[in-house]
Amino acid sequence: MTARLARYASLLLAVFVLAVWLPQLHNMLFEYRFGKTHLFYSPVIKKFIYKELVGEGHQFIYRDQDEKDYSREEFEALIPFIYYKNMEIWGKLPLLLDGQSFDKTEIKAARQVVELKPTDLGDHSPRIQLFPLLESNPGRARLSFPENVFRPDDKLSFINSDFNRFDEELTNRFGNALKNSGFVYPVKAVFGRVSILKAFDAGYFLTDAKGQFFHLMKVDGEPKISQVALPDGSKVRQLVVAESKRREILGILLDEAGKAYLMGYGDYHILPLILPDYDPDTMELKIIFNPLYRTAVYSDKEVIHAVVMDKSYKVISHHARTMAMARPRLSETIWHVATPFSLQLAKGNSRYLSFIPQFHGWLAIIGNLLSFGIAVFFLKQKGTRISSSIFDLLLVGLTGLYGLIAVVLLPPGVVDGD
Repeated sequence: MTARLARYASLLLAVFVLAVWLPQLHNMLFEYRFGKTHLFYSPVIKKFIYKELVGEGHQFIYRDQDEKDYSREEFEALIPFIYYKNMEIWGKLPLLLDGQSFDKTEIKAARQVVELKPTDLGDHSPRIQLFPLLESNPGRARLSFPENVFRPDDKLSFINSDFNRFDEELTNRFGNALKNSGFVYPVKAVFGRVSILKAFDAGYFLTDAKGQFFHLMKVDGEPKISQVALPDGSKVRQLVVAESKRREILGILLDEAGKAYLMGYGDYHILPLILPDYDPDTMELKIIFNPLYRTAVYSDKEVIHAVVMDKSYKVISHHARTMAMARPRLSETIWHVATPFSLQLAKGNSRYLSFIPQFHGWLAIIGNLLSFGIAVFFLKQKGTRISSSIFDLLLVGLTGLYGLIAVVLLPPGVVDGD
């Protein structure tokens, strides 16, 4: 009896391991290798255009929203602000669009891209809660890292990273300055860009215990603190800071309701973005700036959207299309027939380890019945009585290919002596 129970436990363990690793092997062998669709808004023809890789060997298609085909050069000429270097080589600068002229310098000065990915979200990715507070007015050409970092908790604790020593003076000076500005401890979240390879340093943005939002900088060694007004009822879930030379937009702000905003530089003005069907937990969001338009492009693994706005962020048009990578493939259909479920090591775009079951739908019943039949044949060939193999057959009937492989690897008699 003990040997039989040990075998049953081994079968269950084998099914668990197979449900984790076989899907990963399948993805490695049959993943869609051609990447996502690239969707743009053309300031030349005032239509959405897209580029898609549909086969091996750089088999790109270039089309507009009406499915009209273009050559590669024609396509690049439709989005000249992106391919302005090619426009210069082809002698097409300055550009004349909408009665305005744009040379290379003007185009470069107006370009910017800010992004918010699901993996940027704090509840999707673990992060060590130690932050270097850079000097925002360094008095030199480049930024540099300080010797201190701060840890956000029931106070703003500064630690000398060279000697791993608590810095009481800095802690009191910056912590009290925050408290005197209306900040309520403990610190709930910190947002900022930890890098010295940026145009300037904007410091950090902090959320307090009441959901209030504050901006903290170190200027000439002293704390500079401002409270940021949020839309009524909004609480910050994420802020991706983008310190650009343009100094127009400081980043993308996401509230807890899933609504995205742009936060302006200087006065922290909050610009709501109208993004139909946007889901921050599954979709990558990119805002593309050029001299005439602002285009929000966002997508998951199936559908890509684009919303084009004028310079005052008034929506002009919206377009969505299903990407080539989302179209049904034979390998996926066969996989979903063969296996009723898989165990993912993470939920969606999260970087936290967890076991999430993903069920493959009713087609798996066909595969389960086929695996069940093969298991019956296999057990009979082994000379095993069906009446003594109820657990094995039940396991195969419920788990399909995983159970079949487990029974073949650990047949009756190998462990339990049947």
